[in-house]
Amino acid sequence: MALGKVTMIVGDRRTLEAKHWSKWFGKISIIRQRFCDWSDDFDPFHFNETSSVAALANAATLAGFVSQTEYILDKRHSTRGRPWRRGRGDLWIADNESEFCWVFEAKQHFAATGIREDTFDKHLRLAMTDAEAIDREEADRRFGCLIVVPSAKANHEILSERMDHLAKSADFAFRLDGNSGPIWLAFSLVK
Repeated sequence: MALGKVTMIVGDRRTLEAKHWSKWFGKISIIRQRFCDWSDDFDPFHFNETSSVAALANAATLAGFVSQTEYILDKRHSTRGRPWRRGRGDLWIADNESEFCWVFEAKQHFAATGIREDTFDKHLRLAMTDAEAIDREEADRRFGCLIVVPSAKANHEILSERMDHLAKSADFAFRLDGNSGPIWLAFSLVK
């Protein structure tokens, strides 16, 4: 797999996220390549959410950030009254230089060529709901993150056009191209 291109589909380029995340996501192709070289074209993004989040954490470390996956934190319970409970955060990233950090709750979807808008929105909303449950003191900003990977039978060219359109509904979205196919990262900010 050749190293891939990172395209920002939507997002304010003046923000800390746009500046820092472009650097971070630029390292994802290196992680994907290392896995493919090591184990017969295994791309962690084509496996499951846990391996995708681990690849994101590895890329963040390569980009000079501090990262943690599947760690214990306080979350609001979904029941009435919403008492705090212990839960797990999918991903925490910090930049020591700017002393700024983000926490992410991720969902992954293997998309067919004709992915529907409501399917995309539903999965991003689920990630956002999980991020909203995290204590606001956990990070400077909280995000729901949807990782979209082409399904085995998807037409990458048609899906790319469709996903680039759908991803515009997120606060930030990136397409990461590579020989094993594109992936999309869509983020919704907890306000």
